[in-house]
Amino acid sequence: MRWTLYVLLGLSSACQPTEFRACPNLQTDPTKQLYQDVVTELIEHGLDHAYLPEQQQQVLWQHLATVDHPVPTATDTAWHQEQEARFQNQLFQDTAHFQTFYLNTTYEKGPVLADLPAQLSTLPPSSRVAGLLRSFAALSQQAVADSLRHLQRRLQAADFQLCTATLRAAEPAPAFGHSPGRGTLSLSKVVFNARRDQALLAYGWTCGPRCGFGEVLWVEKTKGRWRIRQAEMTWIS
Repeated sequence: MRWTLYVLLGLSSACQPTEFRACPNLQTDPTKQLYQDVVTELIEHGLDHAYLPEQQQQVLWQHLATVDHPVPTATDTAWHQEQEARFQNQLFQDTAHFQTFYLNTTYEKGPVLADLPAQLSTLPPSSRVAGLLRSFAALSQQAVADSLRHLQRRLQAADFQLCTATLRAAEPAPAFGHSPGRGTLSLSKVVFNARRDQALLAYGWTCGPRCGFGEVLWVEKTKGRWRIRQAEMTWIS
C-alpha cells in the first residue's frame, strides 16, 4: 500500500507543469522595484528567447520547424511553455551560462523607445496605442505620452539583480547601433496611476542595425509583483 502511494505521488508530481522560478526582488525603491520586475519579465518572456544559450534556443526553433501545420496547436503551445520553463529553471542563478544584455541610459536619437509622435493627436484614434492611453489616462494622454518619449537616465545596470541574465551599461552612441551581446534595452520614465498599483512605460530593444522593436507597456502590481498586463508594439525593424 505504501509503495502504491509513493508511485501515485511520483506520477502526480511528474504530471505537474514546470513553472518559471521567481527572481527575488530586493529593491527598496518602488520605481526600481517596477523596473526590476518588468525587465526580468521582458528578458524571460518577451525578447525572442535571447537570454537562453544557443543550444536551448535551437531546441525551441527546431520544434517549430518540424511541425506540419502553419498555426501552432494547443499541444505545441503547452510543449513550448513547459520547455521554456525547464530551460529557465536550469539557467536560474547559473551565472556561468548567462547571456549579456546592455542598458542604454544615454543615447536617445532614433526609435530607441516607443517612437511616439510629439503630438498625440496625430495618432489615429483607432490605433491600439491611442486606445491604451485613453484607457489609462483619459484626461492627461498628452502628458503621459510625453513621459513615455523620454529615456530613463537615472537607472544604472548595477541597479538590477537578475537571475537568468547579465545586464551591463551600454556603450555611448557610436557603438549603440551594433547592439553587442544579446541586445540593448532602453527604458522610458514610468507614469503611475493615483493608487500606484498600475503604470505605463515604454521600452525599446535593439539587437542589431536592423533588428529590434519598441512597445508601450501597461503594467500592474499583483501579489507584490509587477506584471505586464498589456503590450502594444509601436515599431519593428
